[in-house]
Amino acid sequence: MIAEKTITICGKEVQMRYCAASETGYELLSGKSSDVFSPTVIEKNEKGEIVKIEPPKATTDDYIKLAIASIIAAYERNEQEVPISAKDIMYEAEPEEVRNLIMSVIELRQTWYTVPKTVPDSEFEESTEHPKNAQPPASDSSNS
Repeated sequence: MIAEKTITICGKEVQMRYCAASETGYELLSGKSSDVFSPTVIEKNEKGEIVKIEPPKATTDDYIKLAIASIIAAYERNEQEVPISAKDIMYEAEPEEVRNLIMSVIELRQTWYTVPKTVPDSEFEESTEHPKNAQPPASDSSNS
């Protein structure tokens, strides 16, 4: 799912689009892997379940660069001129605008990585009130 959003920063309405171009753009801007945005598994129990994770190592700079890459992706996708520069964001944006920029790119990334559910969780829960009657498969009459 491609995640998109419009925000206001430096007095301009700016589109953001989270897609593969956002992550490759981030990697080009920062020289780092986009893995900095993912938590790291530190420990699993004997059942293989995760019991301890380390939070993502991304810094404020990483999130700003990812957001800039997401803005560029939105406009390049539509072959349009990007209405704001990284310099504008770095030197002219108000603190609340920068917070909104970072929160927006986090939200877009989470949306992009979310796998939509196709079957509700309730389908997997067993009910004691109405047990399901499983029928054995029909036998093949050609084998008789």
